[in-house]
Amino acid sequence: MCSYPIVSILPLVVALSVFSVGHPAAALDKRIVNGTTAVNGQYPYQVSLRRNGLHFCGGSILNTRWILTVPYCFENFVNITAVVGTNTLNAGGIIYHVDSYIIHPLYDSHSFIYAAGLLNTTTRIVYNSKVQPIKLTPLVPIDGAVVVISGWGTNSLSSNVPVNELQSINTIAINFTDCQNALLMVGVVITSTHICTFNEHAGACEFDLGSPVTLCNMQYGIVTAVMCELGFPDTITKISSVYAWIRSVI
Repeated sequence: MCSYPIVSILPLVVALSVFSVGHPAAALDKRIVNGTTAVNGQYPYQVSLRRNGLHFCGGSILNTRWILTVPYCFENFVNITAVVGTNTLNAGGIIYHVDSYIIHPLYDSHSFIYAAGLLNTTTRIVYNSKVQPIKLTPLVPIDGAVVVISGWGTNSLSSNVPVNELQSINTIAINFTDCQNALLMVGVVITSTHICTFNEHAGACEFDLGSPVTLCNMQYGIVTAVMCELGFPDTITKISSVYAWIRSVI
């Protein structure tokens, strides 16, 4: 049975509070993108979305025809494929063509509320040991819960290419108000459709958008806005806010 790991969020609150006392540089120095290379088949629901063969976003398998991601990934929607069953971008995997997409009707591209989108594949996704759907949950992780983000995001703010091997990080679901106060300092506004994750030493970055946020093999969120090495929380669309809509579509 999967346990529900909890950590004290006090150190995280202290880390976030550094920004409110006039010493942002010290906090920025602590923040690095620091993922762990995933074991082959560890995240069988993981999807690499590609445009003209190049990875640009993440996603997760919901069933044999539907993939969950964020609407940002639908911009310039041409020659899009979904690759599943591999941890390595330049080798292996099964390619599925995507013929259509649906965006949550209440999505707003400025506030990122209800940032959820669904991709429909032209053929059915075939399951095997490395290709499996993820279960969605309408629950919200409690403050201090350890959740997992997996993806091919860049490993440095200065990099503009995804990493070749799938990475994952353990990060912490943090208090909404603490997150809201921290992100307001950089002009980011979150809403009740979001949750936040924070790890002082690791985080999501470019090319991780759309990737799943999971706990105990259940998806709780979708990576929506990332701060890479900037030392601020990552913004996650919580599944509970879009759960009913997803179920109505798939």
